[in-house]
Amino acid sequence: MPEDDPPPSLSARTLTGAGWVLVWRMSTRALGIINTIVLVRLLAPADFGLVALATAMAQVVESLSAIGVADAIVREKDADRTLYDTGFTMNFLRGIAMSVLIAACAWPLAAFFNDPRLLNIQLVLAATLLLSALENIGVVEFRRNLAFDKEFQLALVPRIAGIAVSITIAVLFANYWALVAGIVTTRVLRVAASYWLHPHRPRFTLRSWRRLIGFSFWTWLTTMVLVVRDRIDTLVIGRVLGPVKVGIYAVGLEIGSLASTELLEPLTIALFAGFSAGRRAGTDMADGYFKAISAAFLLTLPMGAGLAIMAHPLIALMFGAQWLEAVPLVRIFALTGMVKVVAYFSGVLLNAHGLIHLQFRILATSTVARVLVLFVLIGPFGLLGAAAAAAVCVLLEEAMFLFVCFRHFRLSPLKLVRGSWRCALATGGMAAVLLWVGFGAAHEVVSPMALLRDLAAGVPLGMAVYTALLLTLWLATGRPPGAEAMFLDIFGGAMRRFAPGLSIWKLW
Repeated sequence: MPEDDPPPSLSARTLTGAGWVLVWRMSTRALGIINTIVLVRLLAPADFGLVALATAMAQVVESLSAIGVADAIVREKDADRTLYDTGFTMNFLRGIAMSVLIAACAWPLAAFFNDPRLLNIQLVLAATLLLSALENIGVVEFRRNLAFDKEFQLALVPRIAGIAVSITIAVLFANYWALVAGIVTTRVLRVAASYWLHPHRPRFTLRSWRRLIGFSFWTWLTTMVLVVRDRIDTLVIGRVLGPVKVGIYAVGLEIGSLASTELLEPLTIALFAGFSAGRRAGTDMADGYFKAISAAFLLTLPMGAGLAIMAHPLIALMFGAQWLEAVPLVRIFALTGMVKVVAYFSGVLLNAHGLIHLQFRILATSTVARVLVLFVLIGPFGLLGAAAAAAVCVLLEEAMFLFVCFRHFRLSPLKLVRGSWRCALATGGMAAVLLWVGFGAAHEVVSPMALLRDLAAGVPLGMAVYTALLLTLWLATGRPPGAEAMFLDIFGGAMRRFAPGLSIWKLW
């Protein structure tokens, strides 16, 4: 970089970090699909089911014991060696506790399912979790410094190696140990890579535990609430409506929530690091908060509206006619998912400022309300009632997060409206055009080719209409700084790099 080039701003570094996180998310999805396609041809369904049973226990224990040490270090203003080493020690003690618990449950789990193979798998997973607890805590510095390219390297190579080992063993032995070997390889190589990529060598100490325990305690409580909130629907539906309805609800929730799971969840990782860096530097968080929400709205609003309108051909093509009961659920979750960005990013802002107790109170209130509304609506309305209960409580969460953040940080609601009204109006125009053309109308399932043609026509049409309306509104209002300008700067910069001869990109 030339000496006269200014260093990248915090917003630019956060945006670059978000790009790396999204690349990792897409890479993980692609690698996972490739791995599954290959392994399903080499292994029996029983092998997948066996490993799924064994790993379910480990996943529950890991989620319920999450204490947020890495996040606590990221948000600390003065993260010295003692703090890092204390975090390492706390993670190691957590790893011991998890490993002992999983190993202790191995025998009863194998007995309950009457399958002795579960015993050995559980013991291997317990040992692997203990080894994972030795990961170099120094790699947290990558996140503190928004060096997500390093985190990408840390995650990608072990993942690729794990897939290679899994496929190799599946070819040679064609049994469930191929899946277990992939998990073990990924975790072991990640630990090794953490020491290769960062020079920090941790030591055992608990001298700075007080600096971490407060944040970690509230992180654990928040995780507990989230587990209840995200699992209560399935439990109630299974008890009241039966397992078949649980499957339909799960499909509707997964497809309708794509905007949040594939976009917002990865972005919160980079945004937390950016907000924490801004807090350490003493910068004003209001501008970054509104800019982040506006930029996310630019993507989540059209994505949610498009999912809701194209739900019928999407579900019919992907899952078949027997799953069409999930279509109205997809629409409800897609429409509520459009505005989930407020809760996601507000929670990140509160966490970065050490106010995770406020997030816990909001989520606890929302969870209690969700349980009450769920029991009221599921009886008379079935699955639609369950989805409506979830939607009502999502909107309640959004309102509470807005109120708390606006009040605590003295933010202006008008600034949020000024930054997002154009993409909201463009989304409405896109939806109107798609509905006018005929997409979204109820009709009988037709041939797969016809469904594919609907998607192939509707998706590009929606994208084109939305982009055209958004750019028109932005130009008509004098090209104000905001999400549109930020995305055009990124796009223009990329085009200037790859097509420098096209002078049109100089306009941006």
